[in-house]
Amino acid sequence: MKRLLILEKNAPTYVEEIAGHDLPELEIFSACSVDEGFKHISEVDIILGRPEFVAPLLQHADKLQWVQSTFAGIEPYCVDELRKDYILTGVKDVFGPLMSEYVFAYILAQERSLFATMQNQQQRNWSPISYVGLHNKTIGIVGLGSIGSHIAQTAAFFGMRVLGLKRTRGAIDHVEQVFTPSEIQTFLPLLDYLVLILPDTAASQHFIGLEELQAMKDTAILMNVGRGSAINQEALVLALQRGYVKGAVLDVFEQEPLPEDSPLWSLPNVYITPHNAAFSFPEQISEIFCDNYFRFLASKPLKYVVDFNSGY
Repeated sequence: MKRLLILEKNAPTYVEEIAGHDLPELEIFSACSVDEGFKHISEVDIILGRPEFVAPLLQHADKLQWVQSTFAGIEPYCVDELRKDYILTGVKDVFGPLMSEYVFAYILAQERSLFATMQNQQQRNWSPISYVGLHNKTIGIVGLGSIGSHIAQTAAFFGMRVLGLKRTRGAIDHVEQVFTPSEIQTFLPLLDYLVLILPDTAASQHFIGLEELQAMKDTAILMNVGRGSAINQEALVLALQRGYVKGAVLDVFEQEPLPEDSPLWSLPNVYITPHNAAFSFPEQISEIFCDNYFRFLASKPLKYVVDFNSGY
């Protein structure tokens, strides 16, 4: 008999979803907080939960064999002092459509002047605003994993030219050309939209700084849906103030919540969302867990295993 601890704010929903799959040889415990989870942590073999709930309890999980994260980001598990003698699996192939919706909500709003149109409506102003459309606009995607590939597919549907940047060159569906980090100064000036989907690793820290922002078109828009650490925030504020780039759509930040005194709040060419571009929906995460659970029982390789060294 395996014992599972579900550590989530909405743990009862996860319990209901997983119980509906009638998994064999499984006893389920649940907790909606770290304190509640502590009551069961020493008894369980498996944990399903959010990183900030699970990480503080790892040292007390004496029987732990496997952790299934409910988030795409797994940085809290990779802290040097934490144990890593267990299997950690992440979440892939569920956030791509949601991230695409987020990115293109803002791209379409920009290209079709929706914000200006709303202002005209409020002023009872019947003034058509001209537009060009997305066809032949160029989008650059930094991070061509599951999420980046979905965004590339959506961009191609709209007839956009899709360029990508990743550590190693290689063909990606719907991507016309793939650049490497050493070619970033060639890559950036080509773009109308730059979308960052980088994990929080040493290699991605301040991947975009003032030099990179100055290399972009002054009509380009920067979008960050990966991790806030990928952008030097002070450099971004300066670039936005000086007009090096037209604007920014930011769902992630170096410090979250974004401090009230951050100048980003008051910049008119910035759109801020509170790290909610893609939610973890219990039914989707539960499907991944259940598939992996059968693999776990059969001693087969699990899907989406995280490499602690690379951080993803």
